[in-house]
Amino acid sequence: MSFYYPPWNNSLEPNQGNVRQWLDNLYSKFQPIEQARWNQSNIDTLFYAGSQTFINRYFNFSPSFSYQNFYFNLLQQPVNMVTGYQRQHRKSFNYIPCEGADSQTTDQYTRLMTHVANKEGIHEQFSRACEQATITGMVLLQPYLDYNADDPAQGQLKLKLWEYNSFLVDPYFRNFDMSDAQFVWCQEYISKKEAEFRFPDKLQNIAPMAGTPQRYGSFYFLPENYNMARNDLMVLSYVWYKWKRKKKRLYSRKRNQFFDIGGGEENLALLVSQIPDLEMVTVEVPCWKLAVVLNDQLMFQGDNPLGFDDCPFIPVFWNYEPHINYYDLRCRGLVRTMRDSNYLLNRRIIINHDISEATINQGWKRKVGAVANEDNLKKSGQGWDIVVNEGYEMTDIEKIQPSAVPESDFALADQLRSLIFGTSGVDLENWSGQNDKQSSTLTTLIKQAANLMVLQKYFDQWDQALKFVGERCLQIVQNNWNAEKVALMIGEEPSPLFHSKVFAKFQVIVEEGELTATQQNMQAQSLLDINAAFGREVFPPSMIVPHLNITGKNEAMQFLQQQEQQVAAQQQELQNVQHNIEDAKLKELYARAANHIASAKERYGRFESNVGLLEERISEISKNRALSTKAKMEALEKMVEVIARYGEIETQLKMNEIQSFDYQQKNIEDLEKNQAYKEANQNEFLSKLMNGTFMQQEQQPGQSTGNAIS
Repeated sequence: MSFYYPPWNNSLEPNQGNVRQWLDNLYSKFQPIEQARWNQSNIDTLFYAGSQTFINRYFNFSPSFSYQNFYFNLLQQPVNMVTGYQRQHRKSFNYIPCEGADSQTTDQYTRLMTHVANKEGIHEQFSRACEQATITGMVLLQPYLDYNADDPAQGQLKLKLWEYNSFLVDPYFRNFDMSDAQFVWCQEYISKKEAEFRFPDKLQNIAPMAGTPQRYGSFYFLPENYNMARNDLMVLSYVWYKWKRKKKRLYSRKRNQFFDIGGGEENLALLVSQIPDLEMVTVEVPCWKLAVVLNDQLMFQGDNPLGFDDCPFIPVFWNYEPHINYYDLRCRGLVRTMRDSNYLLNRRIIINHDISEATINQGWKRKVGAVANEDNLKKSGQGWDIVVNEGYEMTDIEKIQPSAVPESDFALADQLRSLIFGTSGVDLENWSGQNDKQSSTLTTLIKQAANLMVLQKYFDQWDQALKFVGERCLQIVQNNWNAEKVALMIGEEPSPLFHSKVFAKFQVIVEEGELTATQQNMQAQSLLDINAAFGREVFPPSMIVPHLNITGKNEAMQFLQQQEQQVAAQQQELQNVQHNIEDAKLKELYARAANHIASAKERYGRFESNVGLLEERISEISKNRALSTKAKMEALEKMVEVIARYGEIETQLKMNEIQSFDYQQKNIEDLEKNQAYKEANQNEFLSKLMNGTFMQQEQQPGQSTGNAIS
């Protein structure tokens, strides 16, 4: 993109000799395009502010003089609803590690930026930017270091808001981070004393200057340009333009990758000496340079004083559509959609009042001489009599009924009123959250989120802009603040990788925190809803009260903590008593088990004596059986002698029967002995099993006690 008309050189940077022509050529090229944005944003601002005279002139509407200054501003309400929601649900910076970065370092980033944002009012400034973007369509945010406050050595991190009429930007950029823009020209007015304070090394150039804003003030929508009688202000221009410069970077041959690092070249040399794979190289990189011009004098020209090469501005949009070829429609705010409906509503209200006041409201029709006391016809109130003279009828006088504005006109006014909210996308009833008093906080949030679907695009754009703000702020900190200042803010020494861009890479996420009273109350209500849902006290009162927006939190917290400590002590005592009872029951069970084991051992001790007695009894039985067998054999012998006389076959059969009887007696004795031994073995096994279980139960309490003591 060329900054100059021929014969100017495109590769020529501004200097004291060409700065005036450089600015004039830049202005003449892009001011006609940016004028469309300035003009429409100015109209939106006047509509939002309620300039009835301008609005009537804009729409060529000429009501009577008495209604010239009336303006019923309904479009301000949807704007305040959207920006109020953003204020109630502000989001904070959170830095998370990426590409194997150190989580301790990113946690320190988060704590540091939370401290800075709360102290320097960065969240409030961002909310102002969202409000201005909703009205005018686009504004710019610029993080910077203020050396005129408490820290003139390293500066305080603040956020500058450039309104729609204070900057002229490359109209052809398309990326929402302005990385593809070629220039940004910002302009403001300062006094001569302020100029001497800002540029102490340029006093010899500032001394002969005179405040002549009408000569150097190119941004004619700035309010200072509307007071031509005041000539003691000077025009200060900041022109940021895209360029290239030589830069030292770290290069890894193994990875074939370049790295940056903040904190100065001493950190580069340290990393090169510690990591053999890294080497220092000089490369040409894209950057943003700055030219500062006071009236027509060049005060500064060079690289970004804050030390980073990215675009220093963060745009905050409502609607930005660079593909549209009508420049007045590329950038639009929420007010743009409601201008016509709000004008028509005001026009209808004014016309209705004109109709109402131009019509005879009240009076009497009468014949001359019909009324005896005509003065009573002009009086109002009760108790006034109207006397009809003789010779006239009651019909000779008649009251005039006042004419009313047609009901259709009022219906049209109501329709136009609802049309304002319809075109804005804001449903007032659903956003209020007051229809259902019994609904929980979670239900209300879900309903509001559903109604936000129409506007979700804009809240996402603002979240993205807040991420860019977090990135730029951290880049400024890494390049300009030393470890001692950072340690003072975060309460600990920063990690060795704090200023490194190699091993401390991060991603910025924005999420809702407890930045506002509304968010704190919603957090408390959510905790109460969780307790109600579970039917028990999941979260104690000491966790809920700190989130409530009430006075006397410290006293309430001390009282609640004392109560919770007393309840905890009582519960501990009850637990101790219960443990003692359970321990006594357990010991009783151990005693019963020991008795059973002792009984089993006693029965096992009687086993051998019982076996001996059994054998003795079995031997006696065998003896008795033997004697019985002997007697039987003697008897049989006699029988055999008798039977021998009668035959040998019968005698042999009887002998076999005697032998088989002996074998049967022996088998019976063996079976009885085996049964006795089997029962004894079973008793022994049960005794050993119960004895081992008891020993394990005795060892486990001992082991746990030993572990507790150790």
